Amino acid sequence: MQPSPISISEARGLLEPLKAFPRVALAVSGGPDSLALMHLAAWCRAAERLGPELSVLAVDHSLRTSSRDEALMVGRMASSLGLPHTILTWDAGSCSTSLQARARTARYDLMAAHCQANDIPALVTAHHLDDQAETFLMRLRRGSGIDGLAAIPERGLWAGIVLLRPLLDVPKAQLIATLAEKGVGFVSDPSNADHRFERARVRGSAEALAALGLTPEALALSARRLRRARKALDYAAEEFLGAYSEVNAGGCAVIDREAVLSAPQETALRVLSRLIAMIGGAEEPLRLAKLETLLAALAESPPKAHTLGRCRIQPIAGRFGIFREVRAKGLPVTELMPGERALWDNRFRIELGRNEPEPITVRALGEQGLRELRDSSTLLASLPRLAGRTLPSCWRGDSLIGVPIILGLLDQGRKAPLDCHAIFVSGNRMRGTASPLGC
Repeated sequence: MQPSPISISEARGLLEPLKAFPRVALAVSGGPDSLALMHLAAWCRAAERLGPELSVLAVDHSLRTSSRDEALMVGRMASSLGLPHTILTWDAGSCSTSLQARARTARYDLMAAHCQANDIPALVTAHHLDDQAETFLMRLRRGSGIDGLAAIPERGLWAGIVLLRPLLDVPKAQLIATLAEKGVGFVSDPSNADHRFERARVRGSAEALAALGLTPEALALSARRLRRARKALDYAAEEFLGAYSEVNAGGCAVIDREAVLSAPQETALRVLSRLIAMIGGAEEPLRLAKLETLLAALAESPPKAHTLGRCRIQPIAGRFGIFREVRAKGLPVTELMPGERALWDNRFRIELGRNEPEPITVRALGEQGLRELRDSSTLLASLPRLAGRTLPSCWRGDSLIGVPIILGLLDQGRKAPLDCHAIFVSGNRMRGTASPLGC
């Protein structure tokens, strides 16, 4: 039976979640899935004459000689639909190991940074039902728990930008049929059939699996039901965090030690995962096995400090403090021009006022800056050292001129504080209880 194209009324229902945002960016690669998403979104907006402002992002990943041409093709199609578009470029360099995973992270980092800089709160991708089924099988092979087997969520977050995946219940064949009806061509990525990659191997087994009744629809149904269970567990974790944890705008958190160690293991693992993801600013979820090892270590040796997911978990007076870990190479250093906005360390969104006369350098406050300011700031004096040294701070040369998350310091010779603002966007990942500063 031939799949039917998606009708305009079906498209409106699928893309309803986009209406919650004033502006959204569409991630479009030139393949059939994302091109169908772009055309459906453009058709819906034209039919309704309202909805969010749409823009298109294409990433030239340089992994194939044709990648630039494909990005340009996306741009031409976007223009024909009246949509503004931007090509973002990633240089893979000598990257050879975990190539697909690295490329995926780079794509999302580039697109999220563009969204942050252009005040676009949501990014839309074209993951579909077949992707969902493949992800379920890949996670099953690894022995994943409920979160892994729930596969791809309808909504996520990357670097403070909301990710929307409105096509998860749509088979790939239906997206191709939709383009065919409109006479829209597309490109095929040869890596999709390259058996060096796990997803391609799983995709190549589809016919044998279907003979056993393991169709993409059946597998996606299991993933959908597990997502329902995950939502219930997430709700319990949020209630737990609201009762037993505190999160502050300086980028650290604490959680009651006895509460987390006596909680059901599934709740404790989920709570630790959320706090570590938020404070560490990492996008990839922690492996369940590593979380299980951490929880066992915390129970066995509560007085010891542990590290996981770019975080240091430190005992503090009957609680566990979660702080951003500082490794040998340190935290990022970012140059910010007047009027620019950037995401620093994947945790803080920082914006320099457009009327500032000079650029600034944003880097971690560090031990030196912390010592310099403790005497002049009661807020910093009450903040644990592990948290204070990882705050974003503003410098010109060797001169510290501001810590925008908590105070504005006067630059020498100026009559007003530095016009620079910072928000702990990573803290939007969970509810928790916000405290002003002290962990």
